[in-house]
Amino acid sequence: MALNLSRELKEKVRHGNQLFPIAGYLWPGGSIAENVRLHWHAEIEIIRVLRGSFTLQVNMEEIHLTAGSLVLIPANMLHGMILPTDCIEDALVFNAKAIALSSFDEVEKDILDALSSGRMPLPPVITREHTLYPKLSTLMDEAFAYLKDGSPAARLKVKARLLDILALTYENGLLCRQLIKGSTRSDGTQDKLKALLSYLNEHYAEDLSVSEAAARLHFTKPYFCRFFKKATGMSFIEYVNDLRLRRAAHEIVQGDRDIIELAGDYGFSNVSYFFRLFRQKFNTTPQAYRKAARTATQRTQTND
Repeated sequence: MALNLSRELKEKVRHGNQLFPIAGYLWPGGSIAENVRLHWHAEIEIIRVLRGSFTLQVNMEEIHLTAGSLVLIPANMLHGMILPTDCIEDALVFNAKAIALSSFDEVEKDILDALSSGRMPLPPVITREHTLYPKLSTLMDEAFAYLKDGSPAARLKVKARLLDILALTYENGLLCRQLIKGSTRSDGTQDKLKALLSYLNEHYAEDLSVSEAAARLHFTKPYFCRFFKKATGMSFIEYVNDLRLRRAAHEIVQGDRDIIELAGDYGFSNVSYFFRLFRQKFNTTPQAYRKAARTATQRTQTND
């Protein structure tokens, strides 16, 4: 029940390790939905929906993904999603340098440089009906299997599968040269949004206003409200409160501080308001949330 904060904003979590920066992740469903907030990272990500459906927010656009959908997200691109309880999703996350060949290849360089820049458009969603989907899905299955092995030979096979995925995607026109050449254009709006989200992440406990946020982006207040809602799926106030709640919930689980005192430190001057929003978000009280999370941890430790 405890929150995982590692996928927020500019990720600091290392995917894989320094020698092998490739990792696989699985969301198997759960008792509560998983809110993967808008974030970005230096790695390329391939997302596959195995069951259910959800909406992916990327580049300030919404893309509806259903079971049998697969999408490749370039590095350093803002994206986020809310994974429903009945959804199963997995992802391969890898640094382009991990699969780059040592000898120069023009096409390979174009593809990997573009996918690492964060400036290119999102490649099309590949659905189950696409002739390419079975091959790509099989390659992902094999990559996950070799990741579990962990041997030197298996690691080479993981890299080979990722190169195969990119080669097939390029060969079938989903990473066309025109798309890649357009990757050098600057997207100042996305950079502004990243800067604002980073600021909110550091100053969420302070007094924050819509007017101040709009001024930071040099937008009028009405335009900013529409822009922010479209980009994040929340109003500015909803986003800030949600961020404060997530941070507070993390400390509620990790520490023993009095919850009323803690609420004030996380930007909630009105304790009743904090308790009401907390219940709305987590369907329980802060005290019950702390108890449930610690009980779950104790059970895990006992089973280990």
